[in-house]
Amino acid sequence: MKSKNPVAALFKRLSGQKELMGLLPITGFEIFFYLAPLAFLLIISFWMTKDYQVVPVWNLENYRFVFTNPLVRVAFFRSLVITLTTLGITILVAYPFAYGLVFKVPQKYRQLILVAIIAPFWTNYLVRAYSWQLILGGNGVINHLLLNIGIIDFPLNILYTHVATRIGLLHFLVTVMVLNLYGTLDSIDKSLIEAASDLGAGPFRNFLWITFPLSLPGLSVGTVFVFIFSFTDFIAPSVLGGGTKPVFSQKVVDAAHWTANYSLASALSMAMILAIALFLLVIFRTVKTIIKDER
Repeated sequence: MKSKNPVAALFKRLSGQKELMGLLPITGFEIFFYLAPLAFLLIISFWMTKDYQVVPVWNLENYRFVFTNPLVRVAFFRSLVITLTTLGITILVAYPFAYGLVFKVPQKYRQLILVAIIAPFWTNYLVRAYSWQLILGGNGVINHLLLNIGIIDFPLNILYTHVATRIGLLHFLVTVMVLNLYGTLDSIDKSLIEAASDLGAGPFRNFLWITFPLSLPGLSVGTVFVFIFSFTDFIAPSVLGGGTKPVFSQKVVDAAHWTANYSLASALSMAMILAIALFLLVIFRTVKTIIKDER
């Protein structure tokens, strides 16, 4: 009796499951380019680096350093403060803009405005960061205008501070938030707002009880993107912040690039991933609770 080829039998069985076959490419991509490197990063974080070489000796020294070193702790909370303030400013800027674009701007002008919003993404992020140096520097555009108008007597010290870091992040991330909010707000059934208005609800109540709850999915997704990009960004703190007060992402780069301590860099990266995961958990649980209460 001939033995069947197990691989051929598996493919024959999967061929009848079209849904599973359709998931194979993306599943393979995720495993090869995300899960496998993440697992490798996790393993290395428990090893040690000696003479610029990763040595497979299991220990917790890297994590002890991450959670007890005061410089790392200060950098982590500095990153968290910058990220949360950038997130708040981004929401305050992007939400009214997206709301006005959907409910106030005529349909024929929206495409042009969306193209203008996306246009900055056509240039390299690093180039945009350096362009902000020309705007925020002591002899930059902002100080030049303020001095000529007479509002200030001396140039403002904006460049190489974390105010400049926030400005650079805001310029980059406000587009991400606007696009997420625009898609959600544009999909809201306008008849719901009209029905509420017919029942006596004013603009504020319409927004509070209809528009805002229905926009929460887009707001939450935009919040996640802005948090992740801000918290992990290295360019804006380095080019605009000056690096004198390093953030957490700079600690990761310093460990990997300058000291070649790849095991410590892996542990720092895992701590960053853990912080992002906790933030995602809080955001999605909060949104789920709000939507459940609204229903």
